[in-house]
Amino acid sequence: MGSVRSFRSLLCYTQPSLVRSISSTRRLESLGWIDKVKGVFTGKSSSKSSAPAFSLTDFADQMEKARSMGLLKKFEVGRCSEATMTDAFKKQSLILRYLGTIDPTGETLLPSHKQEATKHCNCTMSEVEHILAKYTWAKEAQGKINKLKEEGKPLPNTYNEVQKLMGSTPLDVSRSNLSKNRKIGRNDPCSCGSGKKFKRCCGPP
Repeated sequence: MGSVRSFRSLLCYTQPSLVRSISSTRRLESLGWIDKVKGVFTGKSSSKSSAPAFSLTDFADQMEKARSMGLLKKFEVGRCSEATMTDAFKKQSLILRYLGTIDPTGETLLPSHKQEATKHCNCTMSEVEHILAKYTWAKEAQGKINKLKEEGKPLPNTYNEVQKLMGSTPLDVSRSNLSKNRKIGRNDPCSCGSGKKFKRCCGPP
């Protein structure tokens, strides 16, 4: 039950538009918030893998695992229906897997690669940037937490502490990436893939 509550809190950060009414957990258990969300946030499972550390495909695998375990059904969805939320996760997984065949780490992806992904995955550039932002944010968070662990320093125990450590959220990164390409209109489709207009989803009030 604790892992479900932790995972709910995770989605408040990675899918703020889809999970409006989920209450976040105040403290995570001593095993660490990364272990509690079963690798979905970090994109890396606890078992060893021969694949590059923290790859796009690893992240997609963990998202699919969470969906197949029925964890998404336990969420109290706000503006979006459960079906819409599941469809968004499926599309994000497809985008990650496609881009992972081009560059497993996502570090050398070119604008042309992202454009190809929009055609292959039948999605918008906003959706591509949104899921890449979540991956990048999680990857950077994992790196910082690993460094704290190596230095023997206290690890973050709440998502607020993780956000403070990062100084941003995945949504912040997504908006920043999109602003480099074009400005999203308030009536444009939201980048999270919910199907809602930006002003009624992830956009500022």
